Order: sequence, then C-alpha cells, then structure tokens
Amino acid sequence: MYVCGLTVYDLPHIGHARTFVVFDVVNRYLAQRGFETSFVRNHTDVDDKIIRRAKETGERPEDLAQRMIDGLTFDMNSLGIKRADVEPRVTEHIEEIIALVQVLVDKGYAYAADGDVYYRVRKFANYGKLSGRNLDELESGVRVEINDKKEDPLDFALWKATKEAGEPSWSSPWGPGRPGWHIECSAMSVRHLGPSFDIHGGGRDLIFPHHENEVAQSIPAHGGEFARYWMHVGMVEIEGEKMSHSLDNFWTVRDILKQVHAEALRYFFLTTHYRNNINFSRDAIADATRRMMYMLRTFESLEQCDAKWSGGDIAEVGPVDNQAEIEALMPSYFEAMDDDFATPRALATLADAARLANKLAEKKGKLKEPRLRAIRRLRTIMFEIGSGVGLFQTPYEDALATITAQEIERLGLDTKEIARLVDSRTTARIEKDWAEADRIRELLVDMGVQVLDRPEDTVWRLI
Repeated sequence: MYVCGLTVYDLPHIGHARTFVVFDVVNRYLAQRGFETSFVRNHTDVDDKIIRRAKETGERPEDLAQRMIDGLTFDMNSLGIKRADVEPRVTEHIEEIIALVQVLVDKGYAYAADGDVYYRVRKFANYGKLSGRNLDELESGVRVEINDKKEDPLDFALWKATKEAGEPSWSSPWGPGRPGWHIECSAMSVRHLGPSFDIHGGGRDLIFPHHENEVAQSIPAHGGEFARYWMHVGMVEIEGEKMSHSLDNFWTVRDILKQVHAEALRYFFLTTHYRNNINFSRDAIADATRRMMYMLRTFESLEQCDAKWSGGDIAEVGPVDNQAEIEALMPSYFEAMDDDFATPRALATLADAARLANKLAEKKGKLKEPRLRAIRRLRTIMFEIGSGVGLFQTPYEDALATITAQEIERLGLDTKEIARLVDSRTTARIEKDWAEADRIRELLVDMGVQVLDRPEDTVWRLI
C-alpha cells in the first residue's frame, strides 16, 4: 500500500489527520485479517512551497523540512497512527527520479525544453480515466499557466530547471534542477513496492491531477497496471464550510488535540465512510466524545465485575449468557469492514457489544459463571474491534480521566461548585428533604453532570 504523504512546509491539519487515520485503519484491519502488508507513506521534502516558507522563516529548506517531519511524526504518534514500514523522502530518491524521467524521454512520452522536462499528456491514450475527465474538457475548463516551452498547454513538468541561486538542485542530463511533484511518487512507489502493487491512496483532492499523472507516468515507463485499487478519502468540512485560512477555520492537528482527546477524534473520523466528506462541528465532536466516554466507562464497569467475582478461578469453557448474541458480534464486524472498510457499521457493532456488556454488568442478582464468561468475552470482543480500527490504545483509566478533564474545561464547569452541590444534596437526602435533593439533582443535570448514588458514597460524572 502506497499513501501520498505531505509536502512538509507546515504542520498537518485535520484533513491530513483524517486521511492518515483512515489508512492506519486499513493497515491495521488487513493485518487483523491475516494479510502481510508493506505500507509506504512518503515525505515530499523539496517543493516550491517549502522554498518559499523557508525564506519567510529564515531557514534552509532542508532544515524547515526536517522540523516539519519531526512535527508530523509527533502529531501522528499523538493520534495513535502507526509508522509506515517505509517513509521515503524525495531528496533520498533523486537518482531513481532522474532515471524514470529519462525512460519517459527515451520512449517519447516526455521532452526536454531549456532545462525543464515535460510529459506529453496526449500521448497517453488513457489519460483522464482515473478521474473521469477527457482532454477536451481539461483544455477548455482548466486554467493552464502560459508557458512557451510546452508543446501543449496540458503537458506537466517532470523536471524543473533551477530558477535562482541557492535553491535546492541536483545535476541531471537536462541541467541542474529538481523533480516535479507527480514524478516523485511514481519513482518512490516503484522503488519500494514495484511497478504494480495493491493499494494506492490519499485524499480525494489528489485524484486529479496528482494520481492521474502518476498513472500516466508509471504505466508507459514500466507496463503493468500500476495500482490495482485506488482509495480516496473525502474532505473535512468545518461547520459545513470548506476549511481554509481565508475563512479562519483552519485547524492543525496540534490545535485540535488541545481540545479533543485523540481517541474521540479517531472515533469521530470513523463515524462517516471514508469516501464521503465529513463535517467537523462542535456537536459532532461532542457526540463522539460522549460515545468514547461511554465505551471507556463500559470497560470500567466490566473491570468492577471481575473485581467483585468471589467464586475463585473460572473455567474458560462452559455455559455463556447471551451466547448467540455474543457469537454474532465478530462476524458482524468483519462483514462491515470487508465491505470497503465500512467503519460506521463497525462502530455500530462495537456499540452493540458495549450495550450488551453494560446490561450484563448492571444485572441484579448474584454474579454467576455464565454471566462472568459473557462479560469477559464481550470485553475481549470490544478490544478486538478496537485493535482493528485503532481505538482503546491507551489504558481506559488514563483516557477517561483525560477526556473528562478536557470536557470539564470545554464546558466551563467549576468542579468545586459541583462538589459543593453534591454535598448539599447528600445532606438533603440525610435530612429526608427529597424535594431539595431532587432540585439539586436537576440543577446538576442542567450543568451536564450526573449523580451516582452508591452504597458506600455518592460520586458524579459528566453525562
């Protein structure tokens, strides 16, 4: 699997996070199903944007790129995204890129012009097949930069001649310069996966021209079918609008994770099928956070059941409460994920497991072996589903404490005032002033706080 990485001139934003979470899930699930995966995700560490940003910051382009790669790695780790097996950089593959450009020149698919090299779009008969476009539409509907060097306005650069002293450049048969964007991924994918491989992915915005151009370069150069399956992730909208600096709704991963727990953010991304756009809104994030808190509290309840068990060792084999329902859960999960990684349905199965687990945990009466076996099996199933989609990567106690703290801050709650109200309610209950106790309970509910009366004490938690 080859996934297009970032041009590292800035820190990753929430759209990048969604794309990388999706392919992390794909990678995890394929491994869960027994596939041996080779996962490649590149870094574009030389580009016009990097050069411009380096001038603004007063850094060397290579130093800026390294700083941003370090930041990207930190942010991906924060999201629980596994490192790819190979994370190639463009600057480490210049030799392969030049060789690929030369093959295209030799075969007549590319031509040199004053130090630049361009690809002849019209020579590739299937150009536009991936994106569903034809050449006439492209010529009439796409703004094309005027360039007298090109044979055709639709031709694109494979190699760019050095424009000014000091910018990154390498020697080539056509003079000093650096690669064009599209040729880089063609060269790196064939270097690490071969001329034909299984899955090629990225954001939907890469279908055209980037992935279309990769196909046009790779098939004439090497033959074969290049990528057998294409996966494109829909865009992230912010409160129903396209994310952009001009709308002041541009969120970096680092900004988001100051307010939203990584597990809740992952859960949110999985609530919509990866091919569809997803709307990042306060309500949607609040809902994902509540659902994650419910899952984590379920683990807490199940652990408490285990702690209450006093019957000694329990045999793994034996009667199980709700056995038919439990046995149906993993097949339901696999069916969902086998259907083009339908994570919303997978989450629905996870929710079914949690509901059944809570039902059994809260059931009145003595905790007997069949019920405890069912509880333990459901806990295992929840973790198995979680491992496939990248949830529950941190101990539930730590995740629950962090999410709760973030939600308290987001809601602007005063924990001292909550504690005072809980104590007042306890006093009212002792004095049998039930009306006052109910009034305080309702007041706390309006604040988003639930009171739990236990035999030994009274505690509160967020609803």
